Amino acid sequence: MKTETIHLSQIQVNGANPRTIKNDKFEKLIRSILILPKMLELRPIVVDNTFTVLGGNMRLRALSAIAEMSPAEINTRLGECSGYAQKTEAERDLLRSHWEKWLDRPTAHVIKASELTDAEQREFIIKDNVGYGEWDMDALANEWDTEELVDWGLDLWEDKSDSESGNSSSSLPNSAPESSLFDRFVVPPFSILDTRKGYWQDRKKKWYDIIGDMGESRNDTLVTSLEIKYKDLYQRTREHRKELGISFKEYIEKYVPKEELEREQSKIVAQGVSILDPVMAEIVCRWFGFKNCQTFDCFAGDSVFGFVSAYLGNDFTGIELREQQASLNNERVADMTARYICDDGQNVAKHINPESQDLLFSCPPYFDLEKYSDLPNDASNQDSYEDFIQILKNAFTAAVGCLKNNRFAVICVGDVRDRKTGFYYDFCGDIKRIFKEAGVLLYNEIILVEQTASTALRAARYMETRKVAKTHQHILVFFKGNPKDIKKEYPKIEYTEEDMVQFEATETSSESETTENE
Repeated sequence: MKTETIHLSQIQVNGANPRTIKNDKFEKLIRSILILPKMLELRPIVVDNTFTVLGGNMRLRALSAIAEMSPAEINTRLGECSGYAQKTEAERDLLRSHWEKWLDRPTAHVIKASELTDAEQREFIIKDNVGYGEWDMDALANEWDTEELVDWGLDLWEDKSDSESGNSSSSLPNSAPESSLFDRFVVPPFSILDTRKGYWQDRKKKWYDIIGDMGESRNDTLVTSLEIKYKDLYQRTREHRKELGISFKEYIEKYVPKEELEREQSKIVAQGVSILDPVMAEIVCRWFGFKNCQTFDCFAGDSVFGFVSAYLGNDFTGIELREQQASLNNERVADMTARYICDDGQNVAKHINPESQDLLFSCPPYFDLEKYSDLPNDASNQDSYEDFIQILKNAFTAAVGCLKNNRFAVICVGDVRDRKTGFYYDFCGDIKRIFKEAGVLLYNEIILVEQTASTALRAARYMETRKVAKTHQHILVFFKGNPKDIKKEYPKIEYTEEDMVQFEATETSSESETTENE
């Protein structure tokens, strides 16, 4: 058997081939061929002695569709292809030139299956389209770009019913649909969650459009470094400062007009305030809660978790120390099944009945990383780390008493350094110990990889003392009760046969999953 190149008109579509293709997938196939024509040489169309296709019907149809296009139409299609914008102008010229030349004489690479009997040819048509292999969904989620995979034709976390009707697969339903992995799990259910992925950012934007929470009551509490606080100005003035031989602080004091500084100041809310990620909030509710459950948080902060929880059909109670923040939150969740009580989180048991709640979620202060208020009982306003941890211990121990048996507690934390010594406090370890002493043990540990827009600015300064800029947080999942009862207490998630193919490989690996440490 050898590969030949013949005119497209010589090849006959096999009408008896039972394979079909939907319009959206056919368009993706066309784009896939246009952007990578070399693939056709590596995957020739298989034909019989009469040049009727045995394997490659869809490729032949796609090539026939391309042959009907004008050079201008092909250029337009190329512009829609994933990866085209990243190519150099020379690479684009080569692609355009290839297809202009091909249009003059449309050809295809074929290989004759002349040694196969009629029965073997019939068998080949089916076996050529059977996929025995399985995708490693963990590797796809963490090592590949989702938008590219979808553009290349791979089905991932999309809602099939939506994609067929042209709607976005990242809609935000009030309840999970029966047949959509994307809306049941939000993102691939693995131990590493990557907030940098396109599907995560798209869903996050939609949540923020709904919630509208930009942390108004905290102003710029998280931004302490001038280089990060005024990062655009820092970049623009680099050369000028180098010529003058002065620091950025001196430059601001001597050369930056008040009006310009005010313009830069207006950008701070968008880039500096720590707002809870709504996609993470949705994941917590969907993975570790259930329909119409009672949720609560003893360190509520902004309105994101309460809003998301209520939007998904749950009841939420948040304890928030700052009156202004609690008031703002209640405005945002007005007419929803969520409420915020202004009080110290250590007093959570005064407002919530014992063993009445189904899910505890909290993202407590990270000691002195972000100071929320000057209140003496504010955990972020303590003089020592020991006093800070004691407040958290008091609050979480009381919160555990409000949680029903056989329920989850999910705490989002990230380790912080001692400003004097530079060593980590082991904040994550302390949270684990607090819950263990309260009789609630660690069940899952998830790594939340974050956006790194300001990391480059921090990394250079950190590396002077060989510190590595941290770009992740820990989501610690605790369980109060007997894990053997989880199947009894939490509804079984039904899978279609297609779902099972995608998840079969990951079920085995999840049983032996080990906790990833820093």
